[in-house]
Amino acid sequence: MQRAVFKYDAPNPNGGFPHSVYLLPNYWSFIKCDLRRAERIANPNQGAGKGFEFVLKKSQPYFFACGEHGGIHCNNGTMKFVVMPLKRWPF
Repeated sequence: MQRAVFKYDAPNPNGGFPHSVYLLPNYWSFIKCDLRRAERIANPNQGAGKGFEFVLKKSQPYFFACGEHGGIHCNNGTMKFVVMPLKRWPF
């Protein structure tokens, strides 16, 4: 199993947008930033400090996006990405 670690600033009381992490169910949800069937896996406070760890259990693409404020960071392309775990080869 591999792990992905998400680190982002905690919400700022002086303004700015908070961040969160959503796991999107498929490629089309990722492309369209459709969060209706996405699962929130980290709230705005979990990325501070050492961050939030997510275990990648399968060898498949995982689609992630920030879902705060209706997915504005996903829609503008600044906080969305795909992770594809690779099989580890013994050497």
